[in-house]
Amino acid sequence: MKLRFTIYDLRFILFVVMMTAKTFAFAQLDNTFLRDEITVTENDSNRFGASFSLFNYMRNTEYFNNIELGRTLFGYHFQPKLFYQPNQHVKLEVGLFLRNDFGGMNPYSEALPTFTLKIKNNNFSFLFGTLEGSLSHRLIEPMYNIEYAITKRIENGAQFKYDSKKLFFDAWINWENFIERGSPYKEIVTAGLSSMVSIYESKNGFKIKLPVQFLVHHHGGQINTDSLNMTVQMNAVSGLRISQEFENSFVRELRLDGYYTVYHESTNSGYFPFRDGSGAYANALVRTKIADLMLSYWNSNNYLAPRGSYIYQSQSLDVPTHTEKNRELLFVRLMREQPLFDNLYLTARFEPVYDLQNKIFDYSYSVYFSYKKEFWFEK
Repeated sequence: MKLRFTIYDLRFILFVVMMTAKTFAFAQLDNTFLRDEITVTENDSNRFGASFSLFNYMRNTEYFNNIELGRTLFGYHFQPKLFYQPNQHVKLEVGLFLRNDFGGMNPYSEALPTFTLKIKNNNFSFLFGTLEGSLSHRLIEPMYNIEYAITKRIENGAQFKYDSKKLFFDAWINWENFIERGSPYKEIVTAGLSSMVSIYESKNGFKIKLPVQFLVHHHGGQINTDSLNMTVQMNAVSGLRISQEFENSFVRELRLDGYYTVYHESTNSGYFPFRDGSGAYANALVRTKIADLMLSYWNSNNYLAPRGSYIYQSQSLDVPTHTEKNRELLFVRLMREQPLFDNLYLTARFEPVYDLQNKIFDYSYSVYFSYKKEFWFEK
């Protein structure tokens, strides 16, 4: 096993560690600062406003395995918006999403209009149009690719959410590809459910939670010219999360997560090498004042996930004829999410991974800066 670190990789990793170790604020995990959320508050009733968000990304996967070859994503998202909140429950937003990959298509890789109607009442909310999508769904990485925060940030459709101390629930439909009569291509739809139920919480910070997740991905349609061989692929997850939080301590939290996930194709398209598969995913987290350290283990058989991170899967992204029925991976993750200044946040990750079946060592590192600002006009 040969390590493929270059002097530039080592300098970059050292820079990230120094940046994240400079401050000691309370750190979160679960990609908190990479999520999108539209706020609706009573004090903003009958007000107009504007906002903009800037998301800078640099994600490098130094992967030399047969399932996923590495690549670098380096660029930014810029999203200006205008919004109006007619009352304490309703907010309307219209905006523009721009993505620029450095060295890529000019002037932008993506330029998409956005529109959202959000209705919120206490812990319930309903969205129509551009969703609170991507990593805001809080799905595990074997089911949902972390790179979608960069490459598939915008989702459009309908979404129902409930978010309280005891329950997080997110159900949505993302209409990815629309067809007309006679279209030569298929419609593409993804629908999902993500939930986390708190089943026990003590006064001293001990918690037990139950995650349940489901995702269905569909290619099909009746009015297009390519109406044969539609596909429906499904992934489902259940598991258990046990954690202990500490106050006024260097160690902020200890957490154990265990998940069992399944894959099933309910059609008989013949496009995919497996119709059924499964995987086990376990995490052990130590969250401290400085950074978060997580050990992750993945063991799967015939597992596919059309929206999952590629490295977990049994079919090669780059050579689809290559399959590995059993995948066994061990990750060591060093992570940090840190507020830097008002409205400016840093997220950094360094993630070595060892393929236990093929005896291959790979690694990735990521740095994200996000800046969000709202401006309200006078009533």
